[in-house]
Amino acid sequence: MTLVFIGLVSSGAEAATPLEKLKDGGFWSIQFENDLWGSGDDRFYSHGTEISYLSLKRPPGWLTRLGQGLPFFHTGDVSAVQYSVGQKIFTPQDTERSTLITDDRPYAGWLYGSANLMSRYVDEPNLQVGNILGITVGIVGPSSQAEDIQRGFHDLIGVDKPNGWDNQLQDELGILLTYTRRWQYFHPVGGGLEFETSPHLVGTLGNVYTYAGGGMMLRLGKGLRNDIAPPNIRPGFPGVPYIRPSDKANWYFFAGVEGRAVARNIFLDGNTFRESHSVNKKPLVADVQFGFAYHIQNIRFAISNVWRSREFKGQDDNVQFGAINVSFFVPY
Repeated sequence: MTLVFIGLVSSGAEAATPLEKLKDGGFWSIQFENDLWGSGDDRFYSHGTEISYLSLKRPPGWLTRLGQGLPFFHTGDVSAVQYSVGQKIFTPQDTERSTLITDDRPYAGWLYGSANLMSRYVDEPNLQVGNILGITVGIVGPSSQAEDIQRGFHDLIGVDKPNGWDNQLQDELGILLTYTRRWQYFHPVGGGLEFETSPHLVGTLGNVYTYAGGGMMLRLGKGLRNDIAPPNIRPGFPGVPYIRPSDKANWYFFAGVEGRAVARNIFLDGNTFRESHSVNKKPLVADVQFGFAYHIQNIRFAISNVWRSREFKGQDDNVQFGAINVSFFVPY
C-alpha cells in the first residue's frame, strides 16, 4: 500500500468547483507506461499499468495515526487518501533467447497495491507545500502474472512472444515505505498563462526499492492551480489523479528531471532471500520527462515521454518509455 500527498487545491482557482463539493465524489486515474511508445523496442522496463482512486474525505484512522506517528509527515488543512493497484513488467534487451542472459537484466514482474495518505500544510497565494507518505505491498515473481499478461498481449497484437520467462525472479513478498515532499511555486507570465516550478524530495525503504532522490518539475500553461501534474508509476515524478473540475479548458506543457541514489533495486539485484539472476546496478540513476496535459470539465488527458539513464553496468542503451494517463472526477 502507499500513503501519499501533494498540494491539493488553491482558493484562487478560477471558475472551478468548490472544494466542499469535491468531497462528494472521487478521482480516478488510469496510467499506462510502455517502452514501445518510447524506444520502440520491447526491452528493460517493458510495461506498467496502475489504477488509482483518490478521495478528499477523511482518511481512515489507521492511515492518519501512521502519519501522525512519523515526525517528518506534516498534517495540514487539506488531507486525502489514494488507493492504487498496479503491475510492472521487466525484460532483457534480447527477448528471443530462451536461455539465461547473464549480462542483461532479469525477467521480472511486480504486482502491488498501495494506500496513499496526502496532506497540504502550506497554502499561500503563490506557494503550496505538501507531503506524501506511502506504504506499498505486493509480490515479485511468477505470482505477479507478468509472464501471462505479456505473452497474452503479444499474442493478441500478433508480435513475437518473449521466450525467457523461465529465468524470471522467484516469488518474493515486497513491502515499501515511501515519503515525498513537494513545493509548488506559481509565477504569473501574462495573457492568462502561469509558470510553475515544483522541486521535490523522495525516499523509499524496502526490499523491492531503497533509494533517495530529488528533482524538479516545470509546468507552463493555463489553469495550473486547478490541476497537479499527472501520476507516474514509481520510481518517477510525483503526481496525483486530482483535478478541480472547471468549465474553462486548462492545458499545460510539463518537463522535469529527477535523480536517485539507489541502494536496492530487486529487479537488478535479484531476489533478497534466495539465489537468482542479477546484474551489477549503477548507484545513480536519472529520469527526464516531458509531456502535455489537457483538462476540461471532469477529465484530464496527458501524454509524456520518459528518458531514464542506464541502470546497470553493461547496459547497451538508456531506457525510454511513453506514458498515457486519463484522470477524471466522478460525483457520488
